[in-house]
Amino acid sequence: MTQKLLFLCLLPLATGLHAQSHADCDKAMDICKKQSYTIDKTGGEGANKREADFMACFMNGENNGQAEENSTWIKFEIEKSGTLTFTITPHRVDDDIDFVVYKLPADGKCRFEAMPVIRCMAAGDAGMNAITSSCMGETGLREGELDTSEDAGCSDNGDNTWLAPLRVVAGEKYMLLISNVSSAGPGFNIRFGGSAKLPCDEEKQPEPVKPKPPASSPSKPTPKPPVAAAPPTSAPAVIGGRKVEVGETLNVKSRKIKVRIWDSQVEDGDIVSIFLDEKKVVDRVYLRLKPQEFEITLPPGKKEYYLTVYADDFGKAEPNTAKVLIYDGEREQTIDLVAGRSKQESVKISVQ
Repeated sequence: MTQKLLFLCLLPLATGLHAQSHADCDKAMDICKKQSYTIDKTGGEGANKREADFMACFMNGENNGQAEENSTWIKFEIEKSGTLTFTITPHRVDDDIDFVVYKLPADGKCRFEAMPVIRCMAAGDAGMNAITSSCMGETGLREGELDTSEDAGCSDNGDNTWLAPLRVVAGEKYMLLISNVSSAGPGFNIRFGGSAKLPCDEEKQPEPVKPKPPASSPSKPTPKPPVAAAPPTSAPAVIGGRKVEVGETLNVKSRKIKVRIWDSQVEDGDIVSIFLDEKKVVDRVYLRLKPQEFEITLPPGKKEYYLTVYADDFGKAEPNTAKVLIYDGEREQTIDLVAGRSKQESVKISVQ
């Protein structure tokens, strides 16, 4: 009898261990900054499994309109009007990620009768087509897209995993439901962007205008003291437990550079991160045949930096071979960087 009572007491606790902390609308992760977030794992639909029934874009799918599966809810409020985009990168290449964006009522509470659906993404494909299908892989809202909804499957011409950005107004509140409809366990990364401002975003202040010095009679210029050269920077020896080997050196004329990266061979599920010295500046990017572009600022205080491509997932074959183009506003320079299990290649960037 004692053992039976003990089992009954522990049962709710054991069930709770498997519940995800943000798997219900009223337990949503509240964010206040446009940045990258990592959800380590997903699993289940939380306490309320009927929160996202009869979603229009899911009605032709296997779940008959049910959008919530291995769910994560994210809530945010708009501080300054503009556009809002986001990119969701699944941690497993053959996982199908879907999402729904709701506009919340003024009180910010989860009252679904007062929460219109603003974006609805249900496109997907079989896991075996994950590498080649336009309806698998990264998903989200991006500039240039016009659709506000994508039905389940991938049968229509032009189907893909992207919808139009949100046009948001200060004071509005939104809820984002993200579902892994393929499997429980693997998580995802989500990166927010756009011109809109969330409450914790830092707004760039305009540079103060320096007053012109008063005109004076010409005189001999005061010689400037010699500027001490910045000490040379050592390359990181190891990143993520893997040895770093420095190959080429690229000279750039600006501290703001654009980095384009793509797969130089075939798309086979490679996922990489980019490190500047020992700091990760780009997190978990699928290598596509089409280049993806990122803007990186080289911090002041030195003139030499090391850019390294780190393999997070080797896809179907290793090593990962990435084509990297660096543009400093005047010149484009392209190199190959290889990332393996024991070592990865780095390129030295020198500011001239």
